Amino acid sequence: MREANKAIIRERHLLPTVEELIHDLNHASVFSKLDLRAGYHQLELQEPSRYITTFSTHMGLFRYKRLNFGISSASEIFQETIRCVIQNVQNAKNISDDIIIYGKSQEEHDEALNDTLQALQRNGLTVNKAKCEFNKSKVTFFGVVFSKEGISPDPSKVKAVKDATPPTTVPELRSFLGMTNYSSRFIRNYASICEPLRRLTRHNMDWEWTPEQQNAFDNLKTELSSETVITYFNPSLQTDIYVDASPVGLGAIISQNQKTIAYASRALTDVESRYSQTEREALAIVWACEHFDIFIRGAKNVNIITDHKPLERIWQKAKIPLRIERWGLRLQPYKLTIKYQPGRDNPADYMSRHPIAMCSKTRSHEEKVAEQYVNFIANQAIPKAMSLSEVKGASLTDRTLQKSY
Repeated sequence: MREANKAIIRERHLLPTVEELIHDLNHASVFSKLDLRAGYHQLELQEPSRYITTFSTHMGLFRYKRLNFGISSASEIFQETIRCVIQNVQNAKNISDDIIIYGKSQEEHDEALNDTLQALQRNGLTVNKAKCEFNKSKVTFFGVVFSKEGISPDPSKVKAVKDATPPTTVPELRSFLGMTNYSSRFIRNYASICEPLRRLTRHNMDWEWTPEQQNAFDNLKTELSSETVITYFNPSLQTDIYVDASPVGLGAIISQNQKTIAYASRALTDVESRYSQTEREALAIVWACEHFDIFIRGAKNVNIITDHKPLERIWQKAKIPLRIERWGLRLQPYKLTIKYQPGRDNPADYMSRHPIAMCSKTRSHEEKVAEQYVNFIANQAIPKAMSLSEVKGASLTDRTLQKSY
């Protein structure tokens, strides 16, 4: 399908994330999981599209009648189709061919399950009963265990990390870090623990597995092996976001009732590392709010806890640096109260000093478009001064000024 994919006009649909599911499944206590049989092959291709899928074998030419793997837009088409099928079921969500049904009570769950099965039947879709789970108090879905108490890592992924042997090459190390990074939301200070390991993956770095790396390797396995449950986000509760910035990175923790919802940290780019401390601290606030956007957009009670006291009232001043003023525009969708708390009491302080290194220094297209939009709005807000010739022309036609001559 390589040549065909060059000509196919892709359908663009948003793919849901696990973070969105975590937000939706708050307060759920009963769960079921459905697996669609044969995935993409349940969707029939229209006759004019089938010839594109023609392939050659020793027995002749054949073509697909069903949506096949290898088509560039197959995952998006399939995701959107299943979403449309179950969109009227309130307590059902899907990621690709997996559907999770949930309810706050047994009755709510059973109603959602019945509605989902009927919707699938009406559209000619079948499930793989052997892979389905019904009426469970907890269920594993895309690497996360959902239960009434909260979320925890998938035991199979934990076992894979626990049984891993020390890597002997950079590709093996990157594979191990990728495996642990998927569950990093459950590991506090993840960035600081794996820093000695990430150091070995840098360009032109000689491979040398020392006791420091072995200790970090063992600590990651221990931390992930411990029973960790992160609570769900509750929109009705007071939300606190602890932020901090150091010369090397940003850190943030979102919590409610002193219970952690999620950890986050990232390294600064070369340009950002040259910002003043006030600018870095302001950037930490903007980055944290946008990172936790799914939690705080529309929320009424959000406290931003920072250890940089000047930020308490910086956006209330008449004159502030233009860069910080532009960042303030990005915070307007949120209702925030910025509060000061000394660094020794700020749990995000350590994370900012030991951030998770970004895979690339380049920014995504969405980030560039967002910055261009904010810059445009900021530029339009700046009054344009009149030129000298315009002043002279206006003076010559002004009646009041003519009387003074």
